[in-house]
Amino acid sequence: MAKTVPTGVIEKLNKVSAESVAKHTGKNWDQWVKILDTQGATHMTRKEIVAFLAKKYKCKPWWQQIVTSAYEVHIGRKIEGRNDKGEYMTAASRTFYTSADKLWDLLESSQGQAVWLKPLSPFKFKPKNVFETEDGVFGEIRTMKEGVRLRMTWQDTDWHKATILQVYLGDRGEDKSFLVFNHEKIKDARTKTALKERWLQILAELAELTPPRKDQKKK
Repeated sequence: MAKTVPTGVIEKLNKVSAESVAKHTGKNWDQWVKILDTQGATHMTRKEIVAFLAKKYKCKPWWQQIVTSAYEVHIGRKIEGRNDKGEYMTAASRTFYTSADKLWDLLESSQGQAVWLKPLSPFKFKPKNVFETEDGVFGEIRTMKEGVRLRMTWQDTDWHKATILQVYLGDRGEDKSFLVFNHEKIKDARTKTALKERWLQILAELAELTPPRKDQKKK
Protein backbone atom coordinates (compact mmCIF):
# COMPACT_ATOMS: atom_id res chain seq x y z
CA MET A 1 0.00 0.00 0.00
CA ALA A 2 1.31 3.45 -0.96
CA LYS A 3 2.32 5.70 1.89
CA THR A 4 -0.19 8.46 2.59
CA VAL A 5 1.25 11.92 3.20
CA PRO A 6 -0.94 13.97 5.61
CA THR A 7 -2.36 17.10 3.98
CA GLY A 8 -1.59 19.23 7.05
CA VAL A 9 -3.14 22.51 8.20
CA ILE A 10 -2.48 24.44 4.99
CA GLU A 11 -4.99 22.93 2.58
CA LYS A 12 -4.13 25.03 -0.49
CA LEU A 13 -1.46 27.51 -1.62
CA ASN A 14 -1.51 29.43 -4.90
CA LYS A 15 -4.50 27.31 -6.00
CA VAL A 16 -2.57 24.04 -5.56
CA SER A 17 -3.92 21.62 -2.96
CA ALA A 18 -1.81 20.07 -0.21
CA GLU A 19 -2.87 16.67 -1.51
CA SER A 20 -1.57 17.44 -4.99
CA VAL A 21 1.80 18.83 -3.89
CA ALA A 22 2.25 15.89 -1.51
CA LYS A 23 1.47 13.41 -4.27
CA HIS A 24 4.08 14.88 -6.62
CA THR A 25 6.81 15.98 -4.23
CA GLY A 26 6.33 13.73 -1.19
CA LYS A 27 5.67 16.70 1.11
CA ASN A 28 2.58 18.77 1.88
CA TRP A 29 2.44 22.55 2.21
CA ASP A 30 3.05 22.54 5.97
CA GLN A 31 6.22 20.55 5.44
CA TRP A 32 7.48 22.71 2.55
CA VAL A 33 6.84 25.93 4.48
CA LYS A 34 8.75 24.59 7.49
CA ILE A 35 11.66 23.42 5.31
CA LEU A 36 11.94 26.75 3.48
CA ASP A 37 11.52 28.81 6.64
CA THR A 38 14.31 26.81 8.30
CA GLN A 39 16.48 27.30 5.22
CA GLY A 40 16.00 31.07 5.48
CA ALA A 41 14.11 31.26 2.20
CA THR A 42 12.39 34.51 3.23
CA HIS A 43 15.74 36.17 2.49
CA MET A 44 16.47 34.17 -0.67
CA THR A 45 15.70 35.17 -4.23
CA ARG A 46 13.28 33.14 -6.31
CA LYS A 47 16.20 31.75 -8.31
CA GLU A 48 17.95 30.65 -5.12
CA ILE A 49 14.85 28.87 -3.80
CA VAL A 50 14.40 27.04 -7.11
CA ALA A 51 18.06 25.98 -7.08
CA PHE A 52 17.74 24.74 -3.48
CA LEU A 53 14.69 22.61 -4.32
CA ALA A 54 16.45 21.15 -7.36
CA LYS A 55 19.72 20.31 -5.58
CA LYS A 56 18.54 19.29 -2.11
CA TYR A 57 15.17 17.66 -2.87
CA LYS A 58 15.50 16.77 -6.58
CA CYS A 59 12.12 18.31 -7.37
CA LYS A 60 11.18 18.20 -11.03
CA PRO A 61 11.37 21.58 -12.86
CA TRP A 62 7.60 22.12 -12.88
CA TRP A 63 7.30 21.46 -9.13
CA GLN A 64 10.33 23.61 -8.34
CA GLN A 65 8.36 26.52 -9.76
CA ILE A 66 5.08 25.51 -8.10
CA VAL A 67 6.60 25.17 -4.62
CA THR A 68 8.59 28.40 -4.96
CA SER A 69 5.60 30.45 -6.16
CA ALA A 70 3.35 29.06 -3.44
CA TYR A 71 5.91 29.84 -0.75
CA GLU A 72 6.26 33.41 -2.02
CA VAL A 73 2.48 33.80 -1.82
CA HIS A 74 2.52 32.33 1.71
CA ILE A 75 5.08 34.85 3.01
CA GLY A 76 3.37 37.76 1.25
CA ARG A 77 6.14 38.41 -1.25
CA LYS A 78 3.77 38.08 -4.17
CA ILE A 79 0.05 38.15 -4.93
CA GLU A 80 -1.46 34.88 -6.07
CA GLY A 81 -1.22 34.66 -9.84
CA ARG A 82 0.76 37.91 -10.12
CA ASN A 83 4.52 38.61 -10.02
CA ASP A 84 6.42 41.53 -8.54
CA LYS A 85 6.28 43.39 -11.87
CA GLY A 86 2.49 43.40 -11.80
CA GLU A 87 2.26 40.72 -14.48
CA TYR A 88 -0.17 37.81 -14.23
CA MET A 89 0.20 34.14 -14.95
CA THR A 90 -2.20 31.28 -15.40
CA ALA A 91 -1.90 27.54 -15.88
CA ALA A 92 -4.14 24.78 -17.15
CA SER A 93 -3.34 21.06 -16.90
CA ARG A 94 -4.91 17.71 -17.67
CA THR A 95 -4.14 14.02 -17.41
CA PHE A 96 -4.11 12.04 -20.68
CA TYR A 97 -4.36 8.29 -21.08
CA THR A 98 -1.45 7.90 -23.45
CA SER A 99 2.33 8.17 -23.10
CA ALA A 100 4.09 11.54 -22.98
CA ASP A 101 5.96 10.63 -26.19
CA LYS A 102 2.71 10.03 -28.05
CA LEU A 103 1.25 13.21 -26.59
CA TRP A 104 4.26 15.21 -27.82
CA ASP A 105 3.85 13.68 -31.28
CA LEU A 106 0.22 14.74 -31.25
CA LEU A 107 1.08 18.33 -30.30
CA GLU A 108 3.57 18.55 -33.16
CA SER A 109 1.35 16.82 -35.72
CA SER A 110 -0.81 18.81 -38.14
CA GLN A 111 -3.91 17.35 -36.45
CA GLY A 112 -2.80 18.45 -32.99
CA GLN A 113 -1.58 21.85 -34.13
CA ALA A 114 -4.96 22.47 -35.74
CA VAL A 115 -6.38 22.27 -32.21
CA TRP A 116 -3.90 24.04 -29.92
CA LEU A 117 -1.91 26.33 -32.23
CA LYS A 118 -3.84 26.83 -35.49
CA PRO A 119 -0.76 28.01 -37.44
CA LEU A 120 -1.14 29.59 -40.88
CA SER A 121 1.58 27.29 -42.23
CA PRO A 122 3.20 24.00 -41.12
CA PHE A 123 5.34 24.48 -38.04
CA LYS A 124 8.22 22.33 -36.75
CA PHE A 125 9.22 22.39 -33.08
CA LYS A 126 12.70 23.91 -33.16
CA PRO A 127 14.33 26.85 -31.34
CA LYS A 128 14.06 30.14 -33.27
CA ASN A 129 11.24 28.82 -35.47
CA VAL A 130 8.47 31.40 -35.72
CA PHE A 131 4.73 30.97 -36.17
CA GLU A 132 1.57 32.94 -36.80
CA THR A 133 -1.90 31.68 -35.96
CA GLU A 134 -5.30 32.03 -37.59
CA ASP A 135 -6.51 34.27 -34.75
CA GLY A 136 -3.72 36.83 -34.99
CA VAL A 137 -1.14 35.49 -32.54
CA PHE A 138 2.53 35.30 -33.49
CA GLY A 139 5.57 34.04 -31.65
CA GLU A 140 8.81 32.10 -31.61
CA ILE A 141 10.12 29.00 -29.88
CA ARG A 142 12.88 30.14 -27.52
CA THR A 143 13.98 26.87 -25.94
CA MET A 144 12.80 23.28 -25.89
CA LYS A 145 13.59 19.80 -24.64
CA GLU A 146 12.07 17.34 -27.04
CA GLY A 147 9.24 15.36 -25.52
CA VAL A 148 9.33 17.36 -22.28
CA ARG A 149 8.84 21.11 -22.69
CA LEU A 150 8.55 24.12 -24.97
CA ARG A 151 9.16 27.76 -24.07
CA MET A 152 7.79 30.22 -26.60
CA THR A 153 6.72 33.83 -27.00
CA TRP A 154 3.00 34.44 -27.54
CA GLN A 155 1.85 37.86 -28.72
CA ASP A 156 -1.50 39.04 -29.96
CA THR A 157 -1.32 41.74 -32.62
CA ASP A 158 -3.20 44.08 -30.25
CA TRP A 159 -0.64 43.68 -27.44
CA HIS A 160 2.36 45.96 -26.97
CA LYS A 161 4.46 43.20 -25.40
CA ALA A 162 4.81 39.45 -25.84
CA THR A 163 3.79 36.95 -23.17
CA ILE A 164 5.55 33.66 -22.49
CA LEU A 165 3.89 30.28 -23.00
CA GLN A 166 5.53 27.22 -21.47
CA VAL A 167 4.29 23.75 -22.38
CA TYR A 168 5.21 20.86 -20.07
CA LEU A 169 4.66 17.12 -20.58
CA GLY A 170 5.50 14.15 -18.42
CA ASP A 171 4.62 10.50 -17.80
CA ARG A 172 2.40 9.38 -14.94
CA GLY A 173 2.88 5.68 -15.21
CA GLU A 174 2.03 3.22 -17.97
CA ASP A 175 -0.01 4.85 -20.77
CA LYS A 176 -0.71 7.89 -18.64
CA SER A 177 0.74 11.39 -18.89
CA PHE A 178 0.06 15.03 -18.14
CA LEU A 179 0.12 18.23 -20.19
CA VAL A 180 0.43 21.74 -18.76
CA PHE A 181 0.05 25.10 -20.50
CA ASN A 182 1.70 27.69 -18.26
CA HIS A 183 1.16 31.25 -19.52
CA GLU A 184 3.26 34.06 -18.01
CA LYS A 185 3.82 37.84 -18.29
CA ILE A 186 0.13 38.54 -18.92
CA LYS A 187 -0.74 42.25 -18.77
CA ASP A 188 -4.07 42.20 -16.94
CA ALA A 189 -6.61 40.04 -15.11
CA ARG A 190 -9.09 40.05 -18.01
CA THR A 191 -6.52 38.65 -20.43
CA LYS A 192 -5.46 36.12 -17.81
CA THR A 193 -9.04 34.85 -17.51
CA ALA A 194 -9.44 34.63 -21.29
CA LEU A 195 -6.19 32.68 -21.68
CA LYS A 196 -7.11 30.32 -18.85
CA GLU A 197 -10.39 29.53 -20.59
CA ARG A 198 -8.58 29.09 -23.89
CA TRP A 199 -6.11 26.51 -22.58
CA LEU A 200 -8.74 24.60 -20.63
CA GLN A 201 -10.85 24.33 -23.79
CA ILE A 202 -7.85 23.24 -25.84
CA LEU A 203 -6.96 20.55 -23.28
CA ALA A 204 -10.50 19.22 -23.55
CA GLU A 205 -10.30 19.18 -27.36
CA LEU A 206 -6.92 17.43 -27.32
CA ALA A 207 -8.36 14.82 -24.97
CA GLU A 208 -10.88 13.96 -27.70
CA LEU A 209 -7.95 12.96 -29.93
CA THR A 210 -6.44 10.57 -27.38
CA PRO A 211 -7.66 7.32 -25.78
CA PRO A 212 -10.24 7.65 -22.98
CA ARG A 213 -9.63 6.40 -19.47
CA LYS A 214 -9.92 2.61 -19.39
CA ASP A 215 -13.03 2.57 -17.20
CA GLN A 216 -14.71 4.99 -19.62
CA LYS A 217 -14.23 2.86 -22.71
CA LYS A 218 -17.34 1.50 -24.31
CA LYS A 219 -17.98 -2.15 -23.59
